[in-house]
Amino acid sequence: MSRYDVQVTRYSGQSQEDLSELFFEYTNGRYCADWSLDVRVAQRLERERLFAFLQRNAASSWVAMQGGRVLGVLGLQKSVWDTVFWGINYISVDHLYSCALEEDFKKYIMGKLVDAADEWCRDEKVDFAQARPDVFDLPGIQALEDHGFRYIETTVTNSYDLRRMAECPAVDYLIRNARPDEVNLLAGIARDAFPTHRFYADKRFPKEKVDAMYWEWIRSSVESTAWTTIVLEAEGKVRGYFVYRIEDLTDYFGLRFVKWRSAALAPNEIGKGYGVPLFQGAMQYVRGQAEVVDSGLTIRNVRSFNLHNKLGFRILCSSVTLHKWYS
Repeated sequence: MSRYDVQVTRYSGQSQEDLSELFFEYTNGRYCADWSLDVRVAQRLERERLFAFLQRNAASSWVAMQGGRVLGVLGLQKSVWDTVFWGINYISVDHLYSCALEEDFKKYIMGKLVDAADEWCRDEKVDFAQARPDVFDLPGIQALEDHGFRYIETTVTNSYDLRRMAECPAVDYLIRNARPDEVNLLAGIARDAFPTHRFYADKRFPKEKVDAMYWEWIRSSVESTAWTTIVLEAEGKVRGYFVYRIEDLTDYFGLRFVKWRSAALAPNEIGKGYGVPLFQGAMQYVRGQAEVVDSGLTIRNVRSFNLHNKLGFRILCSSVTLHKWYS
């Protein structure tokens, strides 16, 4: 059998054990790249998440097989929220793996997987697809580029261990939950607050619609039971906000993680010294809820990037965002 005799088929019920080899040497992503965590446990977490994804999305997932061995997996998922909001058939490449050790062979396997997914997208009249491969996954990035995906941005995941944070009670500002009647105020803060982000970078997304998307994110975040929105109030006025959720991974690492979704200062408050109180206040606010804060941001957001550095966040991993338009 030739080493390139690889068959790509729709996912057909392969077990978690069948997927294990994909993660034996896997060190990408937030958890596997974190030297403070048990890498074997992190690999198990990634494998279990992939398996759960495949159970939900078998019709839009593919495996690369050689004999009875799984050499690679690709999983697509339709984003219902984005499809409704943007009015386009919006797909996300949520998983792309190969256990091949040689980069040329890995790119070959990933290319066959992307080719199968690309054909499915055309048959399903997909309008738009996004992918976020790890920066170390050069074969995956190149396989996607070979099929028409183009670079949009690079993001990093920063982390801060709240257990080493000293207590610093605020005396001149307050961090509190946002109120429902503050939605429009917070939406005004969010408007034009993220010009470096990917939807603004991709000019196929109309700016007015992107502005509206951030308004909708704020509204849904304030109303959500999954996300929590807090504000920085100083001298009786809201100066900025944070949106976060808690991911409980105590069964894996004995830790709970705060996932920061978005943060912004009011436009007229930028440069007035509220950035540090907003970030530190948010960190103090969640200390009893979790042990670690995770914050993702585009490297084009230099102001926020520098603020993370100033506060002692450390970079764990990085990914690139790629977009493809079919229509």
